[in-house]
Amino acid sequence: MIDQILNITDQEYDDQMIRQYKFRIIDANLEIGNQQFVEYEPANLRFIEKLEIKSLTLNSNIMDLKIKSSTINQLILKQYFMDVDNLELQNLEILLIQNNKLKNRQIYNIAKFKKLHTLDVSDNNIDLRNIWSVTSLKKLSMRYCDLENIDQIPFLVNLEDLDLSQNTIIDITPIYGLSSLRILNLSNCYLKQIDQIGSLKNLEVLDISLNQQVKIDSLSQLIKLKELNISWNKQMDIAPLKNLVGLIKLILCSCGIRSISFLKHLINLQFLDLSQNNLDITELQYLKQNLKYLKLNKCNLVSIYVLSPLVNLEYLNLTENQIVYLDSNLNEMKKLKEFDVQFNRISDFSSLEQHYNFTENRLLNAEIRNQIRQDDNFKISDQSIPSQHELRCANNMRHIESPNIQLKYIQNKRKSFKTKVSSLQQEINVTVNKIRSNQIQFTFQVICFFQLESVSQ
Repeated sequence: MIDQILNITDQEYDDQMIRQYKFRIIDANLEIGNQQFVEYEPANLRFIEKLEIKSLTLNSNIMDLKIKSSTINQLILKQYFMDVDNLELQNLEILLIQNNKLKNRQIYNIAKFKKLHTLDVSDNNIDLRNIWSVTSLKKLSMRYCDLENIDQIPFLVNLEDLDLSQNTIIDITPIYGLSSLRILNLSNCYLKQIDQIGSLKNLEVLDISLNQQVKIDSLSQLIKLKELNISWNKQMDIAPLKNLVGLIKLILCSCGIRSISFLKHLINLQFLDLSQNNLDITELQYLKQNLKYLKLNKCNLVSIYVLSPLVNLEYLNLTENQIVYLDSNLNEMKKLKEFDVQFNRISDFSSLEQHYNFTENRLLNAEIRNQIRQDDNFKISDQSIPSQHELRCANNMRHIESPNIQLKYIQNKRKSFKTKVSSLQQEINVTVNKIRSNQIQFTFQVICFFQLESVSQ
């Protein structure tokens, strides 16, 4: 891309084309790759009247780099970049050097970036001692950095967003002094104690998933918390969660919980994931006012009639349960856009319209992936699905009859090892539909009936 810039005046462009090209350069990112040594100083590009590079991306195996610029405010260094000490970027605000596999190196002069507010050094095993002097930082990501000691982190008094996930941190006590923190990720850090985390009064987003038997008593003090993920932590006492009345998003996957009585206090929840817990879901009815997203896969559910009060749901995932019947009360969920019941025991879809009225619910994507008996047919009448909507049925269906429905997409993925395809008559009737053959996807041999004047095979 540099050559294109340097040669811009050597080409015979008319004025309009030059203006367009300059405008594109002003707004574009600069990408340099496949070189061992790069020296780049925009002042040398005397042919360009104005060059503002807002993001510079350096790829491949650049070993040394010298850059002088007063306009670059975002720098992304990818794949084995070795050094930032030669960078003279007085207006640099964002520096991303994650995934460079650096080991036993120290970033000496990072403190010279006085305006730096975002730094990502994830997936590097480097000496971080000079990072603690960059007091302008507001967002810092140090995932996969083999961190054990973070004693110096309190010097970053302006931090608002901190990601320390995937590290083996011995003691997180130094974090408790970061009073400005709003977002904190401590996922998979082998934590057992977070007893003082309640001191972070401004926390809004917290992820402590994939730790050990962490105690969460102090979470009750985080009155500003809006999003919480404590998944994959066993034998927890989740009673303190009832005090987090401001929660909007809660993820509690695989926590070994059986009772969710605390949910009656969290009426502001919009997003809830309780997957992989063997629990009684009766208390979900208290969330009927605001809940929009609900995920209950692998919860050993047999009946879902208690979900009928959740009339504001837009997404419902009930995969991998023991459900045998779709209750007709689900028709009350008129705002539902995505519905997934794959891998249940629902074997009879003959009365699907009575159980679930697609038209009134205005589904954008119906996920109906179940194991249907070999002798069952799946039939949808003319009125059951509104026009220009999608139907995805990745299951064992042998026959679809929908001659007058204006579907725009139909998908049926059927794994041939479940049933001998050669012994079945596979039929998909989509006549009088605006579906082209490339919009129909099957993993088995099938006979498709089209209306020839509206589609092409």
